[in-house]
Amino acid sequence: MRFLMVLCLLLMGASAFAEEDEAMRDVKTANPFILLHPEPQQAAAEAYYAAVEKNVFNGVIPLKHAQLAAISASVAMKCVYCIPAHTAFARAAGATEEEIKTAVAIAADVALNSSMLYGNQYDMEAFMKMFE
Repeated sequence: MRFLMVLCLLLMGASAFAEEDEAMRDVKTANPFILLHPEPQQAAAEAYYAAVEKNVFNGVIPLKHAQLAAISASVAMKCVYCIPAHTAFARAAGATEEEIKTAVAIAADVALNSSMLYGNQYDMEAFMKMFE
């Protein structure tokens, strides 16, 4: 899971964006990852990926924002496969380079603070009280 222009151009522009968006979704939907699963699990994997595509990436969060969140998660996981894929999907969904850099910076900030808290064994009760 956007693009609107002037009323006359909207219909033409929206259909062009819809075709691009649909093409990007088709690439994601033609999922070679299913074949990475054991054969008896492939039908379940295909159903899972279809549900994620429908309900997560095309759910309540706009596609661009979902892809930016996926970039942050990919950075946190240090996934060399996911980062370029979700970066390409984010760009295709309209994300700017600045938005992509910000998604990466968010992941870095979370990692930094998590490391500082965990490494210093910060008291969980004191931490939770900060959010009451």
